Amino acid sequence: MNLKNYEKAGLIVLIIILISITFLTKYNGSTDVGDYADTAKFFADKYSADLRSSHSLLYGLVHSPFVSFFNNFIIFKVTSIICLLLIMYSVYILSRKNKKALWLAVLSPIIWYMGPWINPIQLCSLLFLWAYYFIKKYRENEKIKYLLLSGILLGLSWAFWDAILFFALIFLFSFFYDKKLLHLIYFLMALFIGLLPKLIMDQLAFGFAFSGIIRYFFGIIASTFFKGIYLDRPGLEILPKLITFLFLPIFSWKLLSKIYWRNNRSLFIFTLLSLLLLLENSQIRYCLLLAPIFILELSPLISKKQFKIGLILSSLLIIFLSFPYIIQINYSTNAQEFGSLVKNMGNINFYEDNSRILEEDINSIAEDFPNQTFIVGNLQDDYQRLADVYWGDKIKEFVSIEDYNLAMKNQTIIFQKTMAFRPIINERRQIFISGGIGRNEKDRTNFASIDYAIGLGKPVVLENFVFIKKYNNLYLSRKY
Repeated sequence: MNLKNYEKAGLIVLIIILISITFLTKYNGSTDVGDYADTAKFFADKYSADLRSSHSLLYGLVHSPFVSFFNNFIIFKVTSIICLLLIMYSVYILSRKNKKALWLAVLSPIIWYMGPWINPIQLCSLLFLWAYYFIKKYRENEKIKYLLLSGILLGLSWAFWDAILFFALIFLFSFFYDKKLLHLIYFLMALFIGLLPKLIMDQLAFGFAFSGIIRYFFGIIASTFFKGIYLDRPGLEILPKLITFLFLPIFSWKLLSKIYWRNNRSLFIFTLLSLLLLLENSQIRYCLLLAPIFILELSPLISKKQFKIGLILSSLLIIFLSFPYIIQINYSTNAQEFGSLVKNMGNINFYEDNSRILEEDINSIAEDFPNQTFIVGNLQDDYQRLADVYWGDKIKEFVSIEDYNLAMKNQTIIFQKTMAFRPIINERRQIFISGGIGRNEKDRTNFASIDYAIGLGKPVVLENFVFIKKYNNLYLSRKY
């Protein structure tokens, strides 16, 4: 159904507002931003530190030429907006130009929530939506070409974003539980083709094509069973779960009706398992993978009244979630995004832009003490914050205080766990499996020659270092 002129005007206005908020706010996301922005800066040869990334390097790599050219991260917001607009348009096209689907997509809260984020999930959601469309076409007519297209797109989304693995497993089970094993093999072969860019990247970067997948997999195990290297594991609070489910289409429960169990069981299973995963790992950004698919399926089902209710509630939520982004055009706040806005309700603070202050401080230090290597602490990843905001060439390197302490003790192990199988009988040997994370043994940094250290918010606590100068938020110490 073609859009009327006033509808086109309304869409243009909404898209302009979305683009404006995305580009004006200084907020870039709150999860894994460094894994992608810092990777792009590293490959652009603008990163004054060693890289530490727990996710795919591919997304950062493809953005690195633009980061190098523009000397900022604006390209990530450009690609975010492009992907989100393509998601809206794809929902419209795949729904056979259903206007309800288009409006539900444009006014989907998760679209507006993810606009400013530096994250591959926007791109992966677009690929995932088309992978779903082609697997749906395959189930309708059993044509192998649709099967292969779906597999390649799912593999490509995995190449950019490791965490899609969980949704990919649900995808496989939901749409192949009743299909021939041979067709599943074809799909896995196509998925492997889509995954090839990541495998090639990891082979070149780490010398082993599957290192990234293995690292991510065991990272999940460490965080699930051993509380990870930061000894921090999400709790079972109900509030994050409730907040997360607000970002799904309001009538998503319809996909779990008896009608779908009888007539579209694969979608029923996919919806149920995806919602259970979202319940277990309640992160708002994950909703971007599901919302376009749910909108595509729900748009023919909901009545005009339900459609209007959905748009009104979505619009109200968009107003609230946009509030923190608008604040961060000029200020910093403890309510950076919708989740923290709700949690800090009644205790919301505004203060001067932290990133700008850090950038001013580190530029001043670079002028006062040029061509130096600096230890940064007191937290192990504080060095990333300075390497992220510094774009000059007068600092040799920012070094993590964790790496410095390990080097001074001639140690390399950061985190290690061992699982042993102890025999009950008097067996002469026992089997154990050990794994962990260590400092790169080939690190060429001369730690012993470092004379300066920077503390964020307070002086670093290091033996043989004494505080010498305070800037705005940075404290400089020197070895004595």
